[in-house]
Amino acid sequence: MKRLLISLFCLLVHPAWAEPPTPNAPATPSAPTTITPEERQQLLDRAAALKAESSQLLDAAEKKQKAAEPACWKKTLVSSCLNDARKEFTDSRTQARKLNVEAKRLEREVRERDRATKQAQKIEEAPKKRAETEKKIARQKAKTAEQQQKREEAAVAREKKAEQGSARAREAERQHQEKLAARKKKEEKAEEKALEHEKKDKKREEERARQQENAQQQDK
Repeated sequence: MKRLLISLFCLLVHPAWAEPPTPNAPATPSAPTTITPEERQQLLDRAAALKAESSQLLDAAEKKQKAAEPACWKKTLVSSCLNDARKEFTDSRTQARKLNVEAKRLEREVRERDRATKQAQKIEEAPKKRAETEKKIARQKAKTAEQQQKREEAAVAREKKAEQGSARAREAERQHQEKLAARKKKEEKAEEKALEHEKKDKKREEERARQQENAQQQDK
């Protein structure tokens, strides 16, 4: 009677016990679906509850089994009592194992659906990531092109500056040469004037000398 009451209590506590999986039933493979955070937490909570029920059921069965043996030896039908106690313990242990198997199945379902969710997220995010990668590559190319353009502009500026420096140097040299030429020309003119003065002075001296000579001849 007690075993019957316990079985009925277990059936009322967890409806899943009323429909145990059919042994050797053909499995129908199907792709795991994605899972939301709420569904994930519900499944994990259920698995944890099943494990706790399994542990409690097994502990209760072991305690009852230990208490049943000395009690049975006080009864008239000892063997029948012991057999009933062992059967009840075996049934409880089987039921606890079923609960634990169901908990592990739920945990496995969570893992599979986690993988499916991650895969779906990767597939969903793939175009976005590809677009971001393309944008990044385009930005890098634009940056590289801009840097190259700046380098080329800097090189042109340096070359232009160098050309301007050379032009200034050539202009300065030309002006220097012009100044030298003007100075030389001025010096040459000064020398010519000096020569002319010298010739005039020589000519005047020669003229005075002739005049003196003529005057002396006339005095004789």
